[in-house]
Amino acid sequence: MARREQTKGRARYRRETPEDRRRQLGEAALRCIVKHGNAGVSVRQIAAEAGVTQGLITHHFGEINELVAYAFDIMSAGLLQALLSAVDEAEPTPRKRLDAFIEASFSPMLFDRDVLGVWVVFWGLILHSPRMSASQQGEYSDYVATIERLLGDLAASEGFAIGDIRLTAVAFTALLDGLWLAWCLNPSSFKPEEGVQICRNWVEGLRRGAYA
Repeated sequence: MARREQTKGRARYRRETPEDRRRQLGEAALRCIVKHGNAGVSVRQIAAEAGVTQGLITHHFGEINELVAYAFDIMSAGLLQALLSAVDEAEPTPRKRLDAFIEASFSPMLFDRDVLGVWVVFWGLILHSPRMSASQQGEYSDYVATIERLLGDLAASEGFAIGDIRLTAVAFTALLDGLWLAWCLNPSSFKPEEGVQICRNWVEGLRRGAYA
């Protein structure tokens, strides 16, 4: 009986695609970083978390920085997709879509201090890992482009001008990031709903040409 169960287990493993296994390892890396911070960036720790041999990590990623960068890709893509889903579920007007993006940006999905812990580890690696740096640049570019589209659509629908849409999107990104970091470091500094209002006020200033 035991041998048949082991054989079935091996059969299940063979049916997994390489991408399935890579994702499992990436998710295990994220869990390790949440639990242990920088100490979680360890082949031994991640292998134990995933229930695999260390050699399997080497087989799929070559080195630990590649795995951590992949974990970063999983997290950042998941967060952006959640924001985009909130936008898609909103009423189909530029005002409502932008407002949905703002509200989702202050939801428990993002306003979670565990997310900060993971980001702190990633930030520390970006300066020393070209792979991490490239991942961060791609994530940031996608995020800014999303905001640029939302602000551009709002301006077109309401008939106001934005002098430099890219720089305006960068500025709004900085506001969102700054508020998120301030809250993560000190949750008593303001309530998430107050952060939403700050961003709405910023957009109102944009409508009135305050940042032209």
